[in-house]
Amino acid sequence: MIISQSFPPDIGGVETHLSDLTSELEKKMPVFVCTLKPIVTGIKNYNPLEKYGRMEIRRFWWFGGHINIFRILERFPPLLFLYITPYLFIRTFFFMIFRFTEISVINVHGINAAFAGWLLSVIFRKKLVMQTHALYSFRKNSLFTCAVRFIMNRQTEILALCSASARELADIGVKKEKIEQYRYWIDLDRFSTAPKKPQKKQIGWPDVFSVLFTGRLISIKGTAILGRLAEDFPSCRFYIIGYGPDVQEILAYAEKKSNFIYLGLIPNTELADYYRAADITIVPSQYPEGFGRVICESLACGTPVIASKIGGIPDALDERAGILCGPDYAGFKNALMYLLNHPQEYRKLVLNARSSAEQRFSSKNFENIYRSLVNL
Repeated sequence: MIISQSFPPDIGGVETHLSDLTSELEKKMPVFVCTLKPIVTGIKNYNPLEKYGRMEIRRFWWFGGHINIFRILERFPPLLFLYITPYLFIRTFFFMIFRFTEISVINVHGINAAFAGWLLSVIFRKKLVMQTHALYSFRKNSLFTCAVRFIMNRQTEILALCSASARELADIGVKKEKIEQYRYWIDLDRFSTAPKKPQKKQIGWPDVFSVLFTGRLISIKGTAILGRLAEDFPSCRFYIIGYGPDVQEILAYAEKKSNFIYLGLIPNTELADYYRAADITIVPSQYPEGFGRVICESLACGTPVIASKIGGIPDALDERAGILCGPDYAGFKNALMYLLNHPQEYRKLVLNARSSAEQRFSSKNFENIYRSLVNL
């Protein structure tokens, strides 16, 4: 059974990973997913119960989608915990009462689900595997950190998304022997390469140097940097994909600058065409991200990346295929200027991008998770 506070049709790197994970697991075993309705994006159209193949998905209704309580409480982990965890536990508990004989392992995603999963594992005597998707910047010896340490040490195994995640868990006292590292994988057939000029023509872009951003439109993702770059690089086109609290600011930039284009929210299944058309993807995160799935997808499409050297991003970006820079505006300005002024260096990054993705983000990464779930 998989427990997560979010799941598709919610949109994001975690949700895309969960879609990939359940699709692969369902080929090998029955899969039950217990999650909440889309509380991250507030998407209204969702199926409370969905079944296909050997997978069953239960999306429990919960309040807060319209005013996005999740985003309001995101800065206050204890309050977010109270908003999500007790209710998620209660709903999964009643599900387990009727289905516990069909379940051997509980796979939880994120700290909130880990608390609920721990209680269920004790009550129903099930093995418990937790996957991290973010960095938490724990304050040492705070009440929240002590509670997390207690719960983490009661997982059967913890799969940390990046080396930074593994280190921060070990630093707060989680037993190192419980921690293994894993990586996301992507569909390398769907995220494939194509010549950029015809690809630009296919989706209606002019043949100029194009910079792509895709992600949540929120300040911690570096949205303020995007408009400033468009001002300083008028010969480039900046294409923005996504949705979030900063969408009005992005629309305002788009009205002022002809080289700054907002494309709206585009499903992950359609993103490959845009990665292939772009000349550079930028990831100007202002906080320690767990990994950065955008990086994997862009490299697989043959498009180099400029990204903040922070959190787990260095685990995702091979510097043979991109540039890691400071998370401030100057870092991204200098990196972009360097590539524009050194086309030979840019070409090297392009040539290395696809091979880097093939080596690091193939479906072999799923096998590591699968072994953790079945070999306990």
